[in-house]
Amino acid sequence: MFLDSGLSLKHRVALAIWGLAVLVVLRLAFDVLHLSGAELAVVAVVVVVGSFYGIFRPLWLRLPEEWRRN
Repeated sequence: MFLDSGLSLKHRVALAIWGLAVLVVLRLAFDVLHLSGAELAVVAVVVVVGSFYGIFRPLWLRLPEEWRRN
């Protein structure tokens, strides 16, 4: 599914790095700040939403229109 999505290797690598970066930030927040489950959930929402609008959304908007409809 992911390999035949129409994304170039460059874009697939960028999305993979974005996903790993989100996981690393959440893990560091959990370990360093000693967050509880609810606090970690709030941090996760902030990190995912913030990075979505900062990184993923601009990439999504550059994709061809026919790919976005699928």
